[in-house]
Amino acid sequence: MDVNSIREQFPLLKHMIYLNSADQAPPGKYWLNAIRHSIDLYEAGEIEDIPPYGAVTHPFLAEVFFRCIEKGAKVLHASKDEVTNNYRIMTGANMLINDVLSWNHGDNVVFTSLDYPSIPFILLGLRNRGVELRRVEHRDGKIDLGDLEKAMDDSTKLVVINRTMPWSGFTYNVKGVTQVAHEYGALVMDDAFQAVGAIDVDVHHDDVDFLLTGSYKWQCGPEGAGILYVKREIIETLEPRFRNYIWCDYGEDIPFATPKHDNLLHWEHSLVKNANRFEMGTVTTPILFGWLATLDFILSIGLDAIESRVRSLGNYAYDRLAEEGFRVLTPEEQEMRHGLIVYTSGNLKRDAKIYGALTNPKVPGERRIMVTNRYVGGIGGIRLSAHFFNTKEDIDSLIERQKNAG
Repeated sequence: MDVNSIREQFPLLKHMIYLNSADQAPPGKYWLNAIRHSIDLYEAGEIEDIPPYGAVTHPFLAEVFFRCIEKGAKVLHASKDEVTNNYRIMTGANMLINDVLSWNHGDNVVFTSLDYPSIPFILLGLRNRGVELRRVEHRDGKIDLGDLEKAMDDSTKLVVINRTMPWSGFTYNVKGVTQVAHEYGALVMDDAFQAVGAIDVDVHHDDVDFLLTGSYKWQCGPEGAGILYVKREIIETLEPRFRNYIWCDYGEDIPFATPKHDNLLHWEHSLVKNANRFEMGTVTTPILFGWLATLDFILSIGLDAIESRVRSLGNYAYDRLAEEGFRVLTPEEQEMRHGLIVYTSGNLKRDAKIYGALTNPKVPGERRIMVTNRYVGGIGGIRLSAHFFNTKEDIDSLIERQKNAG
């Protein structure tokens, strides 16, 4: 991996030390240029097929829409019929929970006290349908599989996980979770926003039923795109109440040019038998241009190579912080973490002072060191995200800056 050439794709790295991909990755030239190209095509009035993008018109008519699905499937080691484009995690999760899954009084859903609140907030609405919410508490930033299993029973319809927890960096053995959940007949929804793009995720190996992820964190893309994965075996068993006419399985061209076009009779067909039946028409063509460039970029580097570097930098950050006397809240076990490292001085006020010294330096000429300060469920602290474009020198700079923060 040529880190120097990779860093050239992120101009922001010349002005700051960016250890914040868990929040949002710095903009990359590859996707900025692709979006600019789409705007140029709009301005020129180009509507003919333009490889590799296709017509610059409705997203679902553009080749770029389907190329993104094809590349997104490669990222997850999935089949392209199991993947569709998605605007963001919250959009897809709302659709799956409220418009796809059928709930009965007495059903329950299992989630944890470390899950990002976007999905638990959606789950709150299930209480009105008589669904029990079973929240599993963390143990020092980790979720014990035994605790998760104790919360399940034959009435568990859905188990929600964050593959990597944004508050502690704890990363599941997802295969272990799905094996237990499926024994109870439950489906597993994997919010993998903090994992895909940092580690190599194989949905078939892990046997997840749904996976949601977005473009703008570890995947280093523009905001407004992402991947929704639905396991092939369950696609046709799920009938979304949100129905997008574009994915009517009419088996021929849209009949708009037919004089006898009937807005009922021509549309009396089921939805397509692939993941596009769950696509809600929320993505836009310029963003898809940037998203395709992003997927090409990370696939060209190689997800295994990215994971190796992310884990190496995460290990380096973990060790350096521990040597400096910080309490690292991210699990010590290497298989339970990657590049998302959360730590604390043990004092809330000192953490805030360190955070301020990193992100808003007082010394003229010092570059900002971008990290975040995050807490949930009684755990949290300063969060650094070491990605494949980062260096050990970035982490060393953070360590040195903290020494002078008081």
